[in-house]
Amino acid sequence: MIKKILLGAIAVFLSASASFAVTTYVMDSPTTNILNYGSYDISFRFFSDGGVHTRVDFGVFKLLNVGVSWELDQFLGNSDIKSAAPSLSVKFKIYEGDMKWPGIAIGYDGQGYFFDSRADGDYLQRGKGIYLVVGRELFFEGLVLDAGLNMDNFANPRICGFLNAIIPVYKESIFFMAEYDNINYFPKARLNFGVRLVLTQAIDIDFVIRDCWGKNAADKVPNERVFKVNYTGKF
Repeated sequence: MIKKILLGAIAVFLSASASFAVTTYVMDSPTTNILNYGSYDISFRFFSDGGVHTRVDFGVFKLLNVGVSWELDQFLGNSDIKSAAPSLSVKFKIYEGDMKWPGIAIGYDGQGYFFDSRADGDYLQRGKGIYLVVGRELFFEGLVLDAGLNMDNFANPRICGFLNAIIPVYKESIFFMAEYDNINYFPKARLNFGVRLVLTQAIDIDFVIRDCWGKNAADKVPNERVFKVNYTGKF
């Protein structure tokens, strides 16, 4: 039943009019970009072992985005689906940025990755929680760098950092992505790389290799190959 509902939702969103895609996330970390008013962004992120992470964001005001995300473990295949609780996200752009100063955004994202029903329904990788991100185009046209700080655990507060970049490779069709995430304690830092293929003005797909340091005893999150489909539309 859940699979039929999700497939129906995909058909509804793809039937809406297209708009220009906006990079609001580079793999696991946010950018300063937000969706335009009246736009929406829906993505489907496929993990190994049949897991699917679904995310929908809406441009509810000129400088404010609100979204919801939901992870389903073992969605693909014949095994029983294990569902995480849906999580909310919000992003507010404080400053647009100019030729001298970077753009600034703050937000909250409660959606983690790798839901583990055996670990009291928690995630092996927590969401960003509260975050602050700054970013701008640097060095040459199309190269966008974003850096930020986040706190993902309120019971045991700690400040982490992240840095991401999206680099044009071929015109506006192929981009290389790099990300250094969870910067605080080196054994748990994650180095991620990916390639984004822009198929149309509204659809792009990502091929990502996560945690290139490899799995270690300090972090249960495995290195992972991820396939992601992203669609941007306008109501």
